Amino acid sequence: MLIKDNITIRQFALLTFLVMVGDMILMYPSLVTAFGKQDAWICSLLAQPIGLFIMWILYKLHQTHPELSLIEICHKLLGPWAGSILSAGYLFYFAIGAAICIREVGDFMTTQIYLQTPIRVILIMIICSILWGLLHGLSTIGGSSELLTPIVVVFMILLFLGLLPQVNSSHLQPYLNTPWLHLVEAVIRGAFTSFGELIVITMILPYVKQGPHIKRDMLLATLAGGLLLSLLLLISLMVVGPILTQHNIYISYILAQKINIGNFFERIEALMAIAWLIATYYKSLLYMFAFVVGTAQLFRLKTYKPLILPSAMLLFALAILVAPNVIFYTNTIMPAWVDWDVTVSFIIPLSLLLVHRIRYGKKNQRAKKRVPT
Repeated sequence: MLIKDNITIRQFALLTFLVMVGDMILMYPSLVTAFGKQDAWICSLLAQPIGLFIMWILYKLHQTHPELSLIEICHKLLGPWAGSILSAGYLFYFAIGAAICIREVGDFMTTQIYLQTPIRVILIMIICSILWGLLHGLSTIGGSSELLTPIVVVFMILLFLGLLPQVNSSHLQPYLNTPWLHLVEAVIRGAFTSFGELIVITMILPYVKQGPHIKRDMLLATLAGGLLLSLLLLISLMVVGPILTQHNIYISYILAQKINIGNFFERIEALMAIAWLIATYYKSLLYMFAFVVGTAQLFRLKTYKPLILPSAMLLFALAILVAPNVIFYTNTIMPAWVDWDVTVSFIIPLSLLLVHRIRYGKKNQRAKKRVPT
């Protein structure tokens, strides 16, 4: 096996949660509100069952060959040629996903906190920290998630509690006044921009220690992340309204700046930034891990570590070239990214399950016919 490290089910669940919330802590409210308007919170709740169904499909795909990653499953089911082409497509998706997460951090830091710092400096710092995590292996990544996930959860709870005095339910009215086509689009965005990007966990599932509750914990972790994002969206709508929520891509950071309880508990946006940076770091780390390990599996290499530094240099270039500015990213990349998520996390896995059913179903039927009665 290419990787000898293993992670526990709890570590896997925490990594799943961190990938689920990831960059969505800042981006999710504006993405869903762009179509759902004041009904975006309803769309987000309706997206949760769809998201869990996506996770069920990904788990069923993993169960076809539990010892193989997504790249290896593609090669196993489709053969060397078609499987390699599809694997290359997934590797491209992982590379662009990691580059976009890194670029999001760079744009956020240079527009909100370090206004005079060149974005390349921020990107280099992020990539160096990702390199450090990859060099130490999957078990270290899983262990560190146990230390840092509580920080994300606690800081998010502080944000919610601090905003409670400012909520106003009148911002949610009129109810269900949005055209139904826009509501459907908002539900699709709510499901696939968060749950759909969890396709990356199929690259680490083979290295999770087997246990009786891995499916349950995976679904609970994704549901917890989805409900956290839905609650964030609901509070954002009730505090600043749908218009400001839609047009502020860093709405969570803006909300944290509004907290002021007794002129004592205020200015906690730094805590919000820390929570977002931790979650986004793990998301970009796992996407880069999937790209590096998947490349090694595609080319049948004995180890993936020599690929880490060249991949980091590639992602640094991609993070700069992927978008000229944050406006281009939000207006051009994100609408197309939703369609890409639908394809790689729903359509292709369903097709692979169908191929598995056809190939191995026929083999089982032939085997049964050969057995003498």
